[in-house]
This record gives sequence, C-alpha cells and structure tokens, in this order.
Amino acid sequence: MLGRNDQQIDMFTHMIFERLIPKDHLLVLIDSIIDFSFVYDMVKGKYSDIGRASEDPIMMLKICLLQFLYTLSDKKVIKRIQTDIAFRWFLGLSLDDEVPDDTTICHFRTNRMGEENFDQFFNEIVKKCIERDIVKSKRYLIDTTDVAANVNYPSNRKLICDAFRKVIRELRRFNETFAEQQLTQFENEIEEEYKKDDKVSVKKYLQIAQKYAEYLYLKTYDELQTNERYKEAFGILWDIIDQYTNGKKDKIVSVVDPDAKIAHKSPGNIKRGYKDHIIVDEDSEIILSSVQTPFNVGDEKKLVELIEKVDNNLGLKPEEITADKVYGTSNNRAYLKDNSIISNINFYEESSRETSFYKVSDFIISEDLKQVTCPNGITTKDFIQAYDKVGKRETIKFKFTKATCQSCPLNDKCLKKYKDDKIHSGRYVVVALRYDAVLHDMKRVETEAFKEAMNKRYKVERRFATMVRNHGLRRCRYLRLGRAKIHITLANIACNIVRMVNILCQPSLAVSKP
Repeated sequence: MLGRNDQQIDMFTHMIFERLIPKDHLLVLIDSIIDFSFVYDMVKGKYSDIGRASEDPIMMLKICLLQFLYTLSDKKVIKRIQTDIAFRWFLGLSLDDEVPDDTTICHFRTNRMGEENFDQFFNEIVKKCIERDIVKSKRYLIDTTDVAANVNYPSNRKLICDAFRKVIRELRRFNETFAEQQLTQFENEIEEEYKKDDKVSVKKYLQIAQKYAEYLYLKTYDELQTNERYKEAFGILWDIIDQYTNGKKDKIVSVVDPDAKIAHKSPGNIKRGYKDHIIVDEDSEIILSSVQTPFNVGDEKKLVELIEKVDNNLGLKPEEITADKVYGTSNNRAYLKDNSIISNINFYEESSRETSFYKVSDFIISEDLKQVTCPNGITTKDFIQAYDKVGKRETIKFKFTKATCQSCPLNDKCLKKYKDDKIHSGRYVVVALRYDAVLHDMKRVETEAFKEAMNKRYKVERRFATMVRNHGLRRCRYLRLGRAKIHITLANIACNIVRMVNILCQPSLAVSKP
C-alpha cells in the first residue's frame, strides 16, 4: 500500500532545523522551487491497495535525488541521512524518525520507479522549467558523452572462460553433479592444451567452448526453454563464440555487464560502456531530453530521436540545432531542412585518394540535383540513383562521357591515366540522395550567424563536465543497459535541478553544497 509521511514536525525539531539549516542551502532552495506532489500520481500504479503501508514515495525519490546531488552510494546516503540535519529536513523526517535501509532504496529505484517513471520524473522537472519561463525554443545543442560501465574487461581467453563458468553456475542450480562434471572436463581440456604449448590461441579456446556449449544445448534443451536465468547465461556464451567465429563488430566485452559495448572514439582511444546523448537549450543550459545507448551506437543516429522526444514530451520545436560534425549526415541534414530547422553543423574536410585530383566540392551541383558542371565548365545531366554498399546509403551518380573527359585539358587533375596515357572511362561524381540538404547547409556555414552558433557549443560540454564532476556521470553504478539508463537519467535530473536553482535564485545568493 502506498504510504505517506506525516508532514507535522514537532516544535523542538522545527527549532533545530530553523537554527542550523542556512536559508541559502541547496536543499532549501530546491524545496522552495519544486513541488514534488506529482510523484504520488506517477507511482500509484506500482502499489497495491492492501497490505502494510510503504515508505513515502516522495521521500524515497528524494533519497535517490540526494545520491546524485552529492554522489553518494545507497549505503552512504543512509549514513548521511542519519547525521545530516539538512537531509532530514529535506526528506520530512524528524530527529527521531527511522531511516529506510539501502535495500529499500534499491527496491524502490528498480521496482517502484524503473526506467519509465524516472523518464517521466525527468520530463516533469523540465516542464517546471518551462512553466517558469526558463526554457526557450530558439537554439538547441546536441552532443554525447561516454559513461564507463562498472566492470573490468578481461582478455579474450578469460572472457570465454567467464562465460562458460557463468553457464555452469546456473546449471548447478538444477543439476549440480552434471555441472561439476562439465566444468572439470572443460578445464582439464584447456590444461592439456597448455601442456602441448605454452601459448594457447583464442581460436582453440573457442573450439573447446563451442564443443561443450553444443553438448550442453542437447543435454539441457528442455531447461533452456523454461529457465530464463540459464537461458540468458547460455545465450551470452553462444554470442561470444559467434562474435569471434564470425568476426562480428557488436561484441560482448564483459560477462558481468554484457550490454556494455566497445568502440573507438578516436584512433587509439578505446571506450567501453554506455553513452548519454542529450539535447540542451542553449539559453538556459537545461537538458531537455536524453537517450542512453551502448557505446558502439553512433552519435549521429540519435539526432532525430532527441528532437522528436522533445517535441512529443514537451511540445517544443527549436528554430536551430547546433551539433558536432559527426551529426552532419545527409539524412540528418535532410531531416532538419524538411522540418524547417536551421542546421548549425560543420563539415569534415573533404578527402581524396589523390590530393591533386578534383574533389566533389570542385564541381557545381544544381540545387535540384538534376545536373553537375565540372571545373572545365562542362555540364552533364546523365545520372542514376544507386546504393553505396560501403557507405550504406542511397546516392546519385553523375557521369561524364569518356570522350568528353579524354579531350578535357584538365583531365590530369580529374582522372587516373594508364600506361598508354589514356583514360578508360569518364569521371563519376557521386553524392548522397539528399545532397540538396548538404548544399543548403554549405551556404549556412559561410554566414556569421553560423559562426556565432558554433561559438556557443561549449555550453553542452559544460553540462557534461558538471555531471561528471558533481553528479557521478563518469562511471555507471549499476549493471546492464536498463539500470544504466536509470543512473544516467538521475545524473541528468540532478544537473537540471541545480541549474534551475541557480537560474531562479538571485545571482548574489550563494548555493552552499556541503
């Protein structure tokens, strides 16, 4: 049953609170700005109508918030509540009231709230910012940061062994004798390989693991259909075998947290874990929406989703979007153009296999994508639509005839010649199917307004820096993507609430944060 705390605090406790808690304390300011009563309606569906009353959900949600305002674990926040007068006041607890234990916090966070309700809580805070006229809709910033998973990453050999042992642990639950037999045989076979050679290849580990996995599949087939824990552990083992055998890029790098993925953020800079994709109002620096993904999901894939989440959840549509070059795909630019949103996204420098050759930018392409003119002033309207398998995109392929290019005085800078000093085909110019949006944005890049917008991109980076420094965003506390989303969303919420306080309170009012 949903419980509610008695908000009446005895006079003695009230006097202590009045004397010891500064009026400019962060928690006092939060309480004066945000009415948390909406929480009851948000979570009432997660409580039964019968039974013993639960802990007050507002108090429990505030405890979760305190954890990310002050970067405290479940156990540390309980210890802090026991001794911190400001924490007790914020939670509506008197000096004599008991404090819930850390397992209650974990249960509330996972079962009473979960991803959906934390997302709703985030939206409610942003709506309060909108009601107070903090958020505008002129220009929004989009960017992404990495959040490390809370695990260590084993070598390939150890990863295979860890996955197999996890299967054995689940197998022990329903057939201990068979489990021990399989583990012993697996380890003995690995040991025999080391007797033959000091260095056993990953391939050999895979072959041994695959042999035992196939045998377990046949012997425990019925259990795999009904036992979810065993099925999950077996699935992780099989995915690891499959990813190395078939060279898949979407690799599991930890058995402890198989949702955490690996990618290269830049050459030599390997990142593992998750991403926090956010969209921020440039004026207020309030985070309007976020999406959490494994790290191997490309930043550019979430631009449209972020914009549409803001529209669907808050009814806001920006006039402009500012983002890093990685977001400048032709599809993203086309989406912004089609939705009358000004794009402040720069371009990568165009590359060519031969620096002396003319690049696509040296050709004049009509805005209707019906013709292209080469540097020699020759125009062609000969084009086809084609799919680029390497770039995985629809393209328009313009073609100049062999005869035209053969007689062109500039062909040395345009086409490769063979030993006979002849060209074997005319020049092709390949552009994205929605190159019209690219042409549109090229004009924007040359304006002063674009340069002004790009100079404000630091504001979204400042949000990330604040969350890493003050709200525990650097490393995820919880395992698996679902719980990682909760961690990242709470960090975003804490960041927004502090920002909201700083905007609404007088600049001269110092925010004390012990």
